[in-house]
Amino acid sequence: MNDMNVDRPEPTPADLALQLERSFANLLATLALLEPVEIESARLEHGWTPKAVVAHVAFWDEVQLRRMQDAVAGRSATTGFVRPPESNDERAAGDDARSLDEVMAAAQSARRAMVEFAASLTPVQFAQGYAEGDNTLSLVERLTHMANHARSHARDIGAYCGSMRRWRRDGLRAFLVQQHANLLDSIAGLDEATILSTHVCGFWSIRDVLAHVLSWNEFGYLVMKGWPQVDHAAISPWINGSEDTINANLLAARADLDMIAIVDWLTTYHRRVLTRYDKLGDAELASSGDQGWGTQGELADLLYSLALHATEHAEDIWRFRAGEAPPPASPNLGEEPDQRRANDACSWTAA
Repeated sequence: MNDMNVDRPEPTPADLALQLERSFANLLATLALLEPVEIESARLEHGWTPKAVVAHVAFWDEVQLRRMQDAVAGRSATTGFVRPPESNDERAAGDDARSLDEVMAAAQSARRAMVEFAASLTPVQFAQGYAEGDNTLSLVERLTHMANHARSHARDIGAYCGSMRRWRRDGLRAFLVQQHANLLDSIAGLDEATILSTHVCGFWSIRDVLAHVLSWNEFGYLVMKGWPQVDHAAISPWINGSEDTINANLLAARADLDMIAIVDWLTTYHRRVLTRYDKLGDAELASSGDQGWGTQGELADLLYSLALHATEHAEDIWRFRAGEAPPPASPNLGEEPDQRRANDACSWTAA
């Protein structure tokens, strides 16, 4: 969980251009968790397909960009903002008939144009208000809203990715088993010196990556143990502080574990999760509860997210084994607190 009490400086045009770019990348990364047929035909909680969600984001990127351009040019000073005549649901129904390639191309083009607009603004243009009929338009507010708009819909798609609407009981269990196996297979045959000295995720070694995954698997078990409520005192090390501070503290708390202990604990928590899983019914897996960081969501989604987290870090190790250079470490800019590692090469919290 990110510390919401941290004072952040006022954003600049470059800051918001980056947020727009990264929030859209997060949307696409979340979409990529689905099979192509799911993107076209799955129904999210509000009834739209994932394809229609992407088309919706593209539509409003285009509309809001024209709105801001008109305001800056003074064209809407007297007329105000005229909303499109169709409702979002009406457009979503029509978007289902469009090809996925068309929708994706339109979305990428629309977001790119908005990013370029934000980056082109001078500090004076960025800071001032613009007459829009009886209202005043703030570019800071609009650009921030559009970055959040993409984040919000990425969450909608992400919630479906881990939901029991998508998975059947046996399918989700098999996914959990396979991702645990992928992680352990990623270190098979490596000697301890390589595991301790090879950096595969920023400044994290393979050993650090495994201890990091272990810490969050422990968190998942603690949340699952109390489902649908959670003992917040028990999970306080995982929820108090900034993302970087939390992950650093979790690693420090496991600094004394050797590789045998880390692998043993990874296996132990995997077995504990499966044991509880097998005792739960489908309705309990689909039930909404406290996921531990201040949000409500399905238990299935929590388990899926943690398995996906292990897979993403297994990929770090497999890339090393394939001879690929690790991605550079990136600072925690705080603009994507809920993404599934779409931007930051190493840091991950459940929030």
